[in-house]
Amino acid sequence: MTEATRKDGWAVTLGPYTYIPAPAHSSATVNGTLTRGGCPVALQVTEPVLRDFIDAMSALEKDLARRWISATDWPAFALAE
Repeated sequence: MTEATRKDGWAVTLGPYTYIPAPAHSSATVNGTLTRGGCPVALQVTEPVLRDFIDAMSALEKDLARRWISATDWPAFALAE
């Protein structure tokens, strides 16, 4: 999750769940919301773990996208020579 995602409160879909983070400037007592099928899931304990997980997955996604693009730039026969 990027800082912009946290600041603007953009929704992030995680499988059947939708997570809307608390704004970055909000107090420590304000949690984001997680829902599944319109039903809320309590985040009093899980939000910091969920934020860390989304941050890690976002970093992995960016790295994979970078590697994928650089891998497609190489001609297939270049490695065989």
